[in-house]
Amino acid sequence: MPIRNLEHFFNPRRIAVIGANEEQNSLGHCIFKNLVGQGFKGSVYPINTYTESVQGVEAYPNITAVLRDIDLAILAISPEDVPAALEECGQKGVKGIIIPCLDFMDRAKDPVLLETKIRHTSTKYGFTVLGPDSLGFIRPSIKLNASLFPKMPLPGNIAFISQSAALATALLDRAVGKNIGLSCFVSVGARYDIGLTDMIDFLGIDPETKAIILYIESIKRGRKFMTAARSFARSKPIMVVKSGKFEISAHVALTHSGFLAVEDKVYDAAFKRAGVIRVDEIVDLFYLAEALAKQRRPSGKRLAIITNAGGPAVMAIDALLRWDGDLANLTQETVGDLREHLPSLKRIQNPIDLHFDASAWEYGIAVRGCLKDLEVDGVLVIHTPSFSTKPEEIAKVVASTAKDYPHKPLFTTWMGDEYVMPARKLLNDAGIPTFVTPEHAVKSFIYMYRYDYNLGLLFETPESILKDFVPDSNRAEGIIKKASEKKRLVLTFDDAKEILLAYGIPVIPTSKAQSEEEAVQISEAIGYPVVLKIDSEKIFHKLEKGGVILNIRDQASVVEAFRRLKAVASSCGDPQAHVLIQPMIIKHGFELVIGAKKDLTFGSVIVFGTGGELLETVEDYSIGLPPLNQTLSRQMMMETKVYNYLKTQEPFKETLRTLEEILVKFSQLIVDFPQIKEIDINPFLVTDKEGFALDIGIVLEAEILEGFKNYREGVCPPHLSISPYPVWYVKEFQLENGTTVLIRPIRPEDEPLLDEFFKTSSEQTIVMRFRHQIQKMTHEQLVRYCHADYDREMAFVAVIIDNKRERIIGDVRFIKQPDPENAEMAVVVADRWQGQGIGKKLCDYCIEAAKEAGVKKLWMEISRNNSKMINLAEKLGFKKAFSDNEVVKVALEL
Repeated sequence: MPIRNLEHFFNPRRIAVIGANEEQNSLGHCIFKNLVGQGFKGSVYPINTYTESVQGVEAYPNITAVLRDIDLAILAISPEDVPAALEECGQKGVKGIIIPCLDFMDRAKDPVLLETKIRHTSTKYGFTVLGPDSLGFIRPSIKLNASLFPKMPLPGNIAFISQSAALATALLDRAVGKNIGLSCFVSVGARYDIGLTDMIDFLGIDPETKAIILYIESIKRGRKFMTAARSFARSKPIMVVKSGKFEISAHVALTHSGFLAVEDKVYDAAFKRAGVIRVDEIVDLFYLAEALAKQRRPSGKRLAIITNAGGPAVMAIDALLRWDGDLANLTQETVGDLREHLPSLKRIQNPIDLHFDASAWEYGIAVRGCLKDLEVDGVLVIHTPSFSTKPEEIAKVVASTAKDYPHKPLFTTWMGDEYVMPARKLLNDAGIPTFVTPEHAVKSFIYMYRYDYNLGLLFETPESILKDFVPDSNRAEGIIKKASEKKRLVLTFDDAKEILLAYGIPVIPTSKAQSEEEAVQISEAIGYPVVLKIDSEKIFHKLEKGGVILNIRDQASVVEAFRRLKAVASSCGDPQAHVLIQPMIIKHGFELVIGAKKDLTFGSVIVFGTGGELLETVEDYSIGLPPLNQTLSRQMMMETKVYNYLKTQEPFKETLRTLEEILVKFSQLIVDFPQIKEIDINPFLVTDKEGFALDIGIVLEAEILEGFKNYREGVCPPHLSISPYPVWYVKEFQLENGTTVLIRPIRPEDEPLLDEFFKTSSEQTIVMRFRHQIQKMTHEQLVRYCHADYDREMAFVAVIIDNKRERIIGDVRFIKQPDPENAEMAVVVADRWQGQGIGKKLCDYCIEAAKEAGVKKLWMEISRNNSKMINLAEKLGFKKAFSDNEVVKVALEL
């Protein structure tokens, strides 16, 4: 959805309420009352056929009777009256519509037909729709309450988006009661038009919004959500509560990996990959919203605790350690200062346990000492009232002291109820978050810390571990094509083995026997003991069907095992099935699982963890979204107990490095073939020297029964929620002097090369590119340039080989606006290589890629002093759109 539509929608000047009336507690009465009674400076027009005025405001019989243009119409009417009202709004030229219609699915006679009519009319007239089943929206900064909630929250910098109207009411009520300021509240309802991702895009560029909180029941389009969230999570924290942790759809999966990758686990993986923080409970969302609105995020996880009672402090420590936080070690300077001012304390340590009757002055000394301490990242102040304490006075001192150290977050827990209510209100009014229990204070501290920590992990610079690796994708494709021609959805072990080998994933040596004699010959050649397995497309879980016989040590046993396996195959309807023979592995090692399945929302996901017979018993596994690089594969493995155990085993350290490579290769296989529905490598055995697959199962999508379709040439495959590296854009060209230059999309592994590029560029080149001096590019800045979301931005680098290593000599990129038809472009070329046509070549390439991406207009902002770039822009067809003393803005219609 174009962002300009949402800008008009959420900043209307003239609003019509169709169905506004005088009936107390009715939909039309409540909405109209909220609009006219809370300070909105725009015009509000009641539309009611049966009365001349509503709440003292002149009413109009229909919306077309209003002489002025209407920006927003709210339909406070029954579902059956909605289509006619929408038609009138369309004819009037209304830009936006809110359809509250709570319990729409139950109240509408034919909800499916009504939905069709709403969508058709919206498309016909081009207006934007919020709802149905929407509570509406609130913009506190302009005092606009276009909702059913009766109060106006304070203006603030937190945006709250909810799929649940009832929950939204509860959160808004708490926000008002706790003085939590909001930049925007939106209840998206049934999401016929405006959805979660549209709101993330809108709020991502909204200057009033510094953080976004989402209540989610489901996501319709996983890829769209991931693109929006990844675009803004680095600059604005996005916090999510997702309901529905348990579901029963996993039983339809055929592979073990499919069974493990249940919906909620996939949502967890998607949120992590997007840089979104998930909170577990609704109450956590309430508290986190307050903490975000009132405090800075901590730079670390070291918490200092100040208390006048030991019990609550112990509860706080337990919660801190359970949530992987650290109890801060106070510096000697802080300890000495506290000992000097608080001589009655026998021990000065964290937690600082003041006497039960500690005064406000003593609290102030302790708070100041902890806030000053450089080894402390956050402070929790706990007060348990007694007969001699004064909670309000203590609160005043804590609030006053905190003002002197605004860079460090401070949390408070005043234990009790009515007696401490005035103190809590004082703290709230001072902008200090208050919590009923120490545990909730600690959880908010950890959630705030995790946001920055997780982003740091997500954007860690990966190593180029597979720099020269090129999979034999044609070989794998041929096997899948053959299965398509034979109308087979389940591949044999032999076929699955060949696909893995084509992608460099080792498989245990395996031979195929068609007779008892051949089985004996192969077993003798391998050497006893051996393993015999059935290989049939009709038997997927071999072990459960008796299709695996282990530890066979002589000829007679081979013959007996062969006959048993053939009998199993015949009983399953496949008497022609082959028998596989493998060496029996007796080395010390660990069985893992590596697999993938398709999720309905987010597409293909990858599973890694403890495998073999313990797979479903220990449930030690993690889920990741492809594509994976070295950093992402390692982080995915770090979430499992088996990996963290193997890290402590010195002989396995090199094997873990190999595992990273295997996961990256496996990810590439999943990226390349949307035709794979499920895949299971279980077990994958790792020893101190190697790793290889012992058993493999691959299930293909039913669509291959209609023929093989190739997605690998210039099209991002539909089964991924994150766009993979666009290899089709890699291209070579030659300069006039014969130098070969490679143009390719940038990748995260390029951070060291790009850092070198900027370090070796002259000050003038840097200023011409960025319009200001940059002394040194930080890791965070380089991440922004190297970690491209190929759905929204495309960056190309010009690369040469210099002394047997790559060197970047130019960079060009376009970044789509949230309105995807517009994009901004910028280019820079290394000093030594300027004037050789590289800049034009890069720009031409970028312009063509922008056209393919659906961009309609490219913009460039060029320093007025950069005459070379201005001339190049003119040659490329850009037209001057704006200029001042510093900048020339040019545009190119595509």
